[in-house]
Amino acid sequence: MVDKNAGFSPRQASAVGPEQAAAEADCTRTLGFRFCNGSIASILARIVTMAKTPYAYVVTPNVDFVVRAQRDAAARDLYDRAAVQICDSRVLRLAMVPMGFKLSCLPGSDMVRLLLDQAPADLRFLVVGPTEERMGQLRALYPQRQLALLPTPQTFSRGDGEWQTCLAAAGQADWDIALICLGSPKQEAFAADLAAVRAAPGVALCVGASIDFLTGAQARAPLWMQRLALEWLFRLASNPRRLWRRYLIDNPKFFAIVAREYVRHRSGSAPG
Repeated sequence: MVDKNAGFSPRQASAVGPEQAAAEADCTRTLGFRFCNGSIASILARIVTMAKTPYAYVVTPNVDFVVRAQRDAAARDLYDRAAVQICDSRVLRLAMVPMGFKLSCLPGSDMVRLLLDQAPADLRFLVVGPTEERMGQLRALYPQRQLALLPTPQTFSRGDGEWQTCLAAAGQADWDIALICLGSPKQEAFAADLAAVRAAPGVALCVGASIDFLTGAQARAPLWMQRLALEWLFRLASNPRRLWRRYLIDNPKFFAIVAREYVRHRSGSAPG
């Protein structure tokens, strides 16, 4: 968990212009991603700045993203089209240390919580995906926030009629920050397609189960497990039937990907 008093404030957000925010929150190119660097405050300030500029979206790569991008060209394209890519995984951050990279890590659920806690009061949020019940719980936690819900069908697919209806509604709605909570890569596909129908400014954050974590519908790992990069183990133990394949079959492939990247790095080849 990121300290709730991480140093971000509305005053600081308004003081950081686009050029300064972009300079402080530069990126590290590795594993085929552009990981945003900088302090937590500068990354949050960059997001607040993006909320008032032409539409763009933000993704939060973790180990699962890295593995999926290796085998799924369509997912890779969705990640590449994001304006900002923020490391979501402490395992990923630790894996980069032998290459001399010190990635900034800001899990999506912490990013959403900090924005709702500390961002300027005039920002309007659209939440895409959660149920009415979950949204009611979120509003109870943040009664001062301007929060609107765009409910989505439990089963809808990119390009079908329901998808297009939801896209049109999101494109026309009044918001500054959209929290897209559909799971990856569906949420990234929604954010990418939204660019075609969104004329107004705004930034979309692809943040998965963040609302579930904020409202307590899903439990976060204890702080000591988060600090030891063991949050994945807590999640696996909490929901083994849904997550066993991800954590025991798919994600171990990450270490082979990192090993190849390490060899390229040592040989002086261009980053992946």
